Parts: sequence; C-alpha cells; structure tokens
Amino acid sequence: MKEIHFRDIGNCELKPMACYIKKFTPAFYMGMHNHPYFELMYSSKGNFRLEILKAAENAAKEIETVTVHQGELIFLDSYLFHRLQIDENEVVIYNVELLPQLYEQNKSLEINTLFAISYAALIERTKLKTLATAPNGFVIVPNLSKIDDSFRELIYLMMNTNLRVEDLCCQRAHILLLFMEISKSLALYGQNSVHYIKKIQLYIKHHLNQKISLDEIAQEIGYHKSYIAAQFKKYTGKTIIQTVNEMRVSKSLRMLRDTGLPVAEIAKQVGFPSYTQMVHEFNKTVGMSPTACRKAFQNEEMDYDSPQYSSIAIRISEEDYLLDDDAFVNAYYKKNLNSKSKKLINY
Repeated sequence: MKEIHFRDIGNCELKPMACYIKKFTPAFYMGMHNHPYFELMYSSKGNFRLEILKAAENAAKEIETVTVHQGELIFLDSYLFHRLQIDENEVVIYNVELLPQLYEQNKSLEINTLFAISYAALIERTKLKTLATAPNGFVIVPNLSKIDDSFRELIYLMMNTNLRVEDLCCQRAHILLLFMEISKSLALYGQNSVHYIKKIQLYIKHHLNQKISLDEIAQEIGYHKSYIAAQFKKYTGKTIIQTVNEMRVSKSLRMLRDTGLPVAEIAKQVGFPSYTQMVHEFNKTVGMSPTACRKAFQNEEMDYDSPQYSSIAIRISEEDYLLDDDAFVNAYYKKNLNSKSKKLINY
C-alpha cells in the first residue's frame, strides 16, 4: 500500500481509527513503533516525552527526544517511529489517530457525497502547511485557541459506535474543527507575546485550586518573573495576581449557581487561601458577597433572544398552564399579544 503522508493527503478522507483520554504514570512502557495513521496527542495535565526516530535521507538514523508540556499538542505524521515516555506521577493525554483513505477505498460510507473536504486546499491556504512541511515529521503546537475543547468533543464522537449518516457527518465536522483550531493556534504562535500570555493563562487555569506563585509560573514559562509580569500586564491590562483572583471568582460563581456546596468548601476548591479572602475578592469584583450571589442566582430567571429575533417570548405562568390546552408543555411559547385569546404564533 502506498504510504500517504500529511503533505500527500490531497482529497483523502480521514478515517478515525483510535482515541482515548487516559491517565498515565511512570509505570507505563511503550516500545518504538510506527503506523500508517496521523496521530495527535494533547497534554491536558502534566508533561510527557516522546522519543522520535529521525530518518533523514542520506543520514544516519538518530533518536530525538521532545517534551510536550501541559497545554500543548503534538502532531505525528504517518510512518514515523516513536514511543511515549512518562516521568511525572500523573499525566493526562488526549489521543486521536486518523487514517488517510482514498475515496474509492471507502465507497460504502459515501460520506464524500454529503461532506467533502479538500485538505490539499486547506494545507495551501492555512497554517496546516506547517504540519505538511515539518522536516522531521512532527510539530508541537501550543493551545492558543480551543484545541482542548474540540479534541474532547471529537473523542466523544469517535466513541459512539452507532454510526448513522448523521454521526459520520458530525465526526467529519469535528475532525475539521480540530485541525482548524490547530491552524489558528499556529497562526497565533508567530505572535510571541500572545504565546506567552496564553501559556500563563493555561498554567493558572490548570493550577487554580493550588497556591500559585510568580516564581513557579516563571519556571514553567522559561523566562524571568519580572519579564513575564511586565508582559502580562502590558497585553492584558491586569496583573497575574488580579487574573488569578478573577478566575477564582468566575469559577466560584459557576459553583454557587450549579452546586449546593457550602460557600467555605467552594472557596477551598477554587484555591482561595481563606473564606475571608474569597469574600474580599467577591466584594471587589462583583460588588456583593458569595452568599448574596447565590441568593441572586436562586431568585433570578433568565431569558434570551437574539436581537434579530422578531417574535416575543412569554413565560408561562401557572394560570397559563390551566387555561391552555395540552400542546403547551414547554417553558416558553409564542402568543399573539394583540389579542386576548391565547393563540400560538407559528415559528
């Protein structure tokens, strides 16, 4: 079978072959191997290493070791010999393997008649060209867009074994979405300041429930703490500490709304050093205490329509339920406001 590398993908389909979201420990062992699939690995937690066999033409084969840090993705081209190594106590990796297939090899699905994608055109017109022209067959991509979210959604879809036409279209759409998020991240990666800022934000996000120090962030980013503090303030308008506290308040608000946990427990889970500190930051950021926020969530009813939506949404009261027939079973319905009679306005 002809070897198809990413640069040769043309109008091939990408068939999902394997996927996982998995926790690894140093006890894990993998031998050196290759396969005809493109492999994408994303570090959701911790750092991992890959040994990659370089096979340059007219040159002796040698092994290159690369580190994929938390919040980074590595793309491995097909037929590239590699093996995973874990040194940290706990590493969480997202993985997807995609097999390039010529359309005539996969006619039974006939997905191209519904949803054709030209990867050749995408490589030519987007930053996917970086993957196609990688001299050693791999590229490390920092997550500067929404790689983590799109990666997870694709894995969930790939785990669905009920492959109807709708499911196949959703899979293909999410494969495309993941590659577009990779392309956007590669485009932003050229802007160094954005790259550093995103890495700092990711570090804060993944360590929010722990004590966060500028020294630890500087060590993770690889630059002096004074430099990254100045750059962060310059490009965000806020200090790193302000950002940490605001992110903790934001996460607290979601937990106050969505859980029944005691406020003191929420303070602990989001990383506030004390309940008193949490109250102080809430008063400064949202102008009320955490307890007052929870009461506001409990008492508030929310309704939203796009500004371009011309109809009017009316909440059904208990009286409406009694007066209307059995067709009105949803929380909202449309009715003619110019008439006293209750008549459904068609969508």
